[in-house]
Amino acid sequence: MIVERRTRACRQSQSGLAMVEFALSVPVLLLLMFGTFEFGHFLIQYSTLNDSVRNGSRYVAGNALDGTTGELKTGSNWSSLATQGTNLAIFGNISGTGAPVLPSLNAANIITVTPDAADRYITVTAAYPYQPLFGAVIPTFMGGGGISTAFTLNISVTMSAL
Repeated sequence: MIVERRTRACRQSQSGLAMVEFALSVPVLLLLMFGTFEFGHFLIQYSTLNDSVRNGSRYVAGNALDGTTGELKTGSNWSSLATQGTNLAIFGNISGTGAPVLPSLNAANIITVTPDAADRYITVTAAYPYQPLFGAVIPTFMGGGGISTAFTLNISVTMSAL
C-alpha cells in the first residue's frame, strides 16, 4: 500500500514533464532541421555555379587559340568567344537562350572571361549572391538576431588555352 502511494505521488509530480521537455527541445530540433536544409541548398547552388563556370572556361579555353597563328584570339573574335563562354556559364548553351542555370544568374553577377596572352591561360570568374530557401536570416528561437544567410558565392576557374 505504501508503494502504491509513492508510485502514484511520483506519477502526479511528473505530469506535464514530457510537455516541458518537448517545448525545450523543439526549437533546437527546428534550428538543426532548417540549418540542414539550408546547407544542402547551399551545396547544390555552389556545385551548379562551379560546374557552369568550369564549362564556360573549358569552352573558351578549347576555342581560344587562333588556328593560323597559334596565339589567343583578339578583337571581335575574342569578344564573340567571351560572350559565348559567358552564355554557357549562365544559360548552359552558347546562344544564350532559355532559363539561367541558377535563379537570378546573369552577366551582372560579375561573370568575366579574362585572357592571359603571355601564359595562354583563360580565367572565368563569377560572383553570385546566394539565394536562401528560408529568407535572409534563420531565426535562433532563443532571442538574439538570427543567423544570416546572405553571402556571395565566388568561383574562379583558370585553364590553359588549347
